[in-house]
Amino acid sequence: TAGLSAGGGTAPDSTLRDAARAQMRGALREVLGLQLGCTPESIVLNSIPGQALRVEQPSDSQNIGLSASHEAGLSVAAIRQQGPVGIDIMRIAPAFDWQAVARDYLGPQAWHRIASQPAPDQPQAFAREWTRLEAGLKCLGIGLQEWNPALAQQLESCRVMALDLPAGLCGAVAWC
Repeated sequence: TAGLSAGGGTAPDSTLRDAARAQMRGALREVLGLQLGCTPESIVLNSIPGQALRVEQPSDSQNIGLSASHEAGLSVAAIRQQGPVGIDIMRIAPAFDWQAVARDYLGPQAWHRIASQPAPDQPQAFAREWTRLEAGLKCLGIGLQEWNPALAQQLESCRVMALDLPAGLCGAVAWC
C-alpha cells in the first residue's frame, strides 16, 4: 500500500535487545531523514515503554506511524506516512503448548484455525495468529489483553499482511 514501508536488518544473535533497538532507531532516523528531507540527527524518536515509537521532529512528521519488533538475529520496522502501523515477528517454538494462550488471547475462531491444522503445523499456525494480533494491537495503540468481542471488533479495522521471513520466524504488519 502506498506510504507503507517495512524493512528488516540483522540484529545481535542474542536476547539482548538494547543493541538491536539502538541499531533500529539509527536506521529509522536515516530512512526518515531521507523521506522528510532532513538530517538523521534532526529526527527525534520518543520511546515510552508499552507505546509505539513516535517521531517528535520535524513538524511535518505528525502523522507518521512507526513500529518495530525484535527477535534474536533479526529486527524489523514499519513506517507509514499517513497513519498508524504495527509490525511483529516471532520465532516459531515447536514444543510450545499454545492451547491456553490461544484461547485466552486469540479467541475462539483463531483457536479453531490453529487446532484444525495437523499437529506438526500448529506451532507455525499459532505464530501466524499471534503476530497478526500483536501487529494489530500495535497499530491501534492497544496493549496486550485477553480476547473479548469488543477487542475483536476493533482489530477488524486493521488490514494485516504476512511478512516473508527466514525459516523459523513468522511475522505480520498491520495498518488501519
